[in-house]
Amino acid sequence: MKPLADPSIRRIDLRFRTQKRRVEFDGKRRTILLGIDLSARAQAYFLEFTVERRDGSRESFFRKLSVSSKEFPSTRLTVAPGMAKAPPEEAERIEREAALVASVLSVVSPEWLGTGSFATPLPEGEPFPNFGQRRLYNNAVASIHSGVDISAPAGTPARAANSGRVVLAANLYYSGNTVIIDHGLGVFTYYGHFSKILVKRGQPVKKGEVIAKVGSTGRSTGPHLHWSVRVLDSRVDPFSLAALPLE
Repeated sequence: MKPLADPSIRRIDLRFRTQKRRVEFDGKRRTILLGIDLSARAQAYFLEFTVERRDGSRESFFRKLSVSSKEFPSTRLTVAPGMAKAPPEEAERIEREAALVASVLSVVSPEWLGTGSFATPLPEGEPFPNFGQRRLYNNAVASIHSGVDISAPAGTPARAANSGRVVLAANLYYSGNTVIIDHGLGVFTYYGHFSKILVKRGQPVKKGEVIAKVGSTGRSTGPHLHWSVRVLDSRVDPFSLAALPLE
């Protein structure tokens, strides 16, 4: 949301569910990104605003936000047996990688690193709007797809959806060769199944910069890019984020 510019405001603290934002004002309009997780209940929620003015006065107010129910599609996929249900000897690796990803996504950088609106990382690919899809692997193992898939030939260059810093570039059991970019303020983009990673952890990247090549590593049925987005602790639709006009 974009609060109106008001030179008397010093800062606004905003709370939505478990998410918190603080915006320092310099008389200009500011954009605040908040996410609604795909598992959020369909009900009314409240945004809480606390405004602190330059004269030291404070006031709080609320805005009601209604979340509607949504039916996500289901599909059945056939993959290698070890990718439907991981063998016991891989359990320690999977647990370690899950902890690593959770640790990376828990760090909220204090500054916005992005440049304007987000863009699709694979503009020449074929997008599948399968965010939230319920998947059944080999008629036995169920999961929820927290991103979207973009199909493209193996080796196709994939690009950073926005400027930021690479916080993970590694091979993971399920998502194969994976890159995570921190765009600041708790916003991350996650890219998976690459054949080759072209960036390193800690490297700054610009929007549109080539970060890897499309592949089919990890739990995959063919060459494609898995693209997902986190806004603080919420899994959100990447195509919805890309549609937002950000300055």
